[in-house]
Amino acid sequence: MARRKSRRTRTRSPKTLNLAGIAESALIANAVTVGFFNVSLNDFIFSKDGKNSAGTLTNTAITGRELIAGITGGAGGYGTQSSSLMINPITGGQVVSRYGMPFGAQVKENLKENGAQMVGSLILIPAGFRVFNKLTRKPRATMNKALKMSGLPMKV
Repeated sequence: MARRKSRRTRTRSPKTLNLAGIAESALIANAVTVGFFNVSLNDFIFSKDGKNSAGTLTNTAITGRELIAGITGGAGGYGTQSSSLMINPITGGQVVSRYGMPFGAQVKENLKENGAQMVGSLILIPAGFRVFNKLTRKPRATMNKALKMSGLPMKV
């Protein structure tokens, strides 16, 4: 009877964190948040009061906090129009004043302002990273060998 072949166990290399991939993803996410919500990625995630990192209040910016509050029905959510009932002193009639734009209308307005820049960024960022990876192949390989020998689970 013929001898059975023994199965070899595969050894997996540990998962590594690709720093260039993270940087590319962050730049693409920033382009999308600027295009749709008129706010940078940092301000979209960390802003509490609708102000950008320069400290100025923008009426067209939509932050992540406002989106979550709007979805869950909390106060201050974006897309919730506030209105006030006022009496016209001259005619004595009632006037309803509305503040803010609906969510879809504001996103449409932001896309009109920033859509071309967003599309250009979404095309040029991956192309730029491909060129960068081709030009820096040898130094990155050396750096990756050094990182592997040091035991750090990342690569450049």
